[in-house]
Amino acid sequence: MVLLTQIDKPLRWLTASIALCLALAALPALAENIEKRTWHDASSENFRIKTVLGEGRTVELLRHLEIMRASLGHHEDNTISAAARPTIIVAVDQRDDYVSIGAPAYTAGFFFSDLRENAILIEDSDGSSGVQVILHEYAHYLNRQTGRIRYPRWYEEGSAEYLSHSRVTAQSFEYALAPQQHLTTLGFNNWMPLPELLAVSDTSALTELNGALYYAQSWLLVHYLRSLPDADLNIPVQLRKFAELAATGAPPPAAFAEAFALDLERLEEDLLRYYLERQFTTRAIPVNTALPGFSPQFREMSRAEVMLALARMAVRFENTEGAEQWFRQVLGDAELRAYAEAGLGRIAGFSGDIEAASERFETAIYLMAWDFSIWMDYAQYWAQRVSTSQTHKERLHHAERLIEALQSALTVADATPELNSLMGFAYLAKGEKPLEAIEYLEAAAAAAPHDQASRLLLANAYLFVGKPDEAKRIAEAVLRFEHEPNLVTNAAHEVIDDARRQGAL
Repeated sequence: MVLLTQIDKPLRWLTASIALCLALAALPALAENIEKRTWHDASSENFRIKTVLGEGRTVELLRHLEIMRASLGHHEDNTISAAARPTIIVAVDQRDDYVSIGAPAYTAGFFFSDLRENAILIEDSDGSSGVQVILHEYAHYLNRQTGRIRYPRWYEEGSAEYLSHSRVTAQSFEYALAPQQHLTTLGFNNWMPLPELLAVSDTSALTELNGALYYAQSWLLVHYLRSLPDADLNIPVQLRKFAELAATGAPPPAAFAEAFALDLERLEEDLLRYYLERQFTTRAIPVNTALPGFSPQFREMSRAEVMLALARMAVRFENTEGAEQWFRQVLGDAELRAYAEAGLGRIAGFSGDIEAASERFETAIYLMAWDFSIWMDYAQYWAQRVSTSQTHKERLHHAERLIEALQSALTVADATPELNSLMGFAYLAKGEKPLEAIEYLEAAAAAAPHDQASRLLLANAYLFVGKPDEAKRIAEAVLRFEHEPNLVTNAAHEVIDDARRQGAL
């Protein structure tokens, strides 16, 4: 009973997160005949694209992504196996198709990353720059794997631009190119004051002009910092110090000045001089070193495969109406019916139709009990029910069903960060085996530094077993990664307060 008291806070936080994710928005109806177009499946070692683009453009994109990953994706602190977390891309070439799946109309690409996989939706048409968006968003992902802190927004965006503006030649992969649109923006507009640039945390609030300036100036700032002596060694240390200062409440301009040991007024002058001199050093890595043996596969997809891919992407955008329509059309395909049943089970679970969700999942498991992803979808369904349980008895029952689903998943595949996180959550929800819960959550947190839910649960588990120093250490790590005020930081501060009280006893 004490353990349940200790985990009430993370459970409330997780419940609120789930409720937020399930809030449905009014989304457009399906674009006519999107699934009737000719679609191809193109795959390489670490990426898969479901696409209406031509073979040449698709293969070029796969090669660029593989080279970017091989060249920039291996860092000393990166403990995630990219091969174990594939990146799945859906590429369309019309705005109506892009929006009908559920993507916001003001975007040209969208990136999702969770403990199971990465997923990207792009529009690549004459009026968009979808391919550049893929490279930019994937650069964000690579940045997040380099350390266990959340980078400030200016660095997130500037570094993504720095890495993604690249080209692949027969001999090398070149990046840190100077994009013409940024040079033009910087040449014809008054720049944002540097303290204002450093303080921005929500780019969606910027006007169109200020948004263009923000990205251009962030790119210039990162490019300049990367040009300084020993930058590759110094910047990770400086960013970590910035995160630590920001976690204590220091304003971003002050945190930047102290962490990077730079005077902001003089830095503004140096940035202007750097821009005017136009001596932007690019970087190059030999292609033979970056990507030996590239041999992508390219095949036409069946109608059912297309609808399944569209349905799964629509679920990510919470477009349950569109997803349900596509999933239902897949039910007639004998090979893919199990995945459609599981997808419909997820949608029924979102809407609170427990009887329909259980029936769908039971059918999916009957048809394809050897599929790990179906068991994990089923586990996520029970995790949702644990988080929304109304009584102690309900919570225990749902947690037990969650454990059973995860144990079944382990009979067909090895543990993943997602499985470890859910198993730790289940044991804490049941109020038993805290040491086993800690073991699972430690494994999840080590493999996925960007997943703060696992770390918050781990911190509370440490509190329960009487290790306040460990709990405080984990919560402080959360604040270094997620230092802007939100549900996550609020929960981390509560853990720190509880740890201090416990340590004082």
